[in-house]
Amino acid sequence: SVMIDGSHEDFEHNVELTKKVVDVAKACGIPVEAELGKVGGKEDDLEAEEDGNTDPQEAKEFVDRTGVSSLAIAIGTAHGFYAGTPVLDKERVSEVKELVSVPLVLHGASGLSDEDVKECVRRGMCKVNFATELRVAYTEAGKRLLQEKPETFDPKKLGIAGMEAVKELVKERMCVCGCNGKA
Repeated sequence: SVMIDGSHEDFEHNVELTKKVVDVAKACGIPVEAELGKVGGKEDDLEAEEDGNTDPQEAKEFVDRTGVSSLAIAIGTAHGFYAGTPVLDKERVSEVKELVSVPLVLHGASGLSDEDVKECVRRGMCKVNFATELRVAYTEAGKRLLQEKPETFDPKKLGIAGMEAVKELVKERMCVCGCNGKA
């Protein structure tokens, strides 16, 4: 799949950019996820502007005009970890879900409470991104291995430790999202 984030653009430019990506990807049978609204915090070491949640009517228009396969919406989450307790507009998920026909995506779930994630899923989020905490789990596992066995020099062993930690965390997150036992 392809993820296109034109959320840094104004609405019309985001539509235009996303539509171009969808047209190319669709010709190859590739689904496209797009982002609408501003998800704060850091992503790929770049500061994202903090500015408002996704407007439900704009979400409907955006999906209709672009033909995206899934849509990441802003409800008060942020990329990276939270400095405080995030205030999520969970009702916004329900409002957008009523108007759009594509799966909704929650960006910035690392550090959210299990209860918040479960409610967002219950309200219509179909995909939940926990990227930051997975990266941390991978890195911390490598650090633990080096503390326990400082003679380790093979990067494959670090990778194995990291992948095992990520696998365990993914299993936990699958349970939180309610997707366990549904394969």
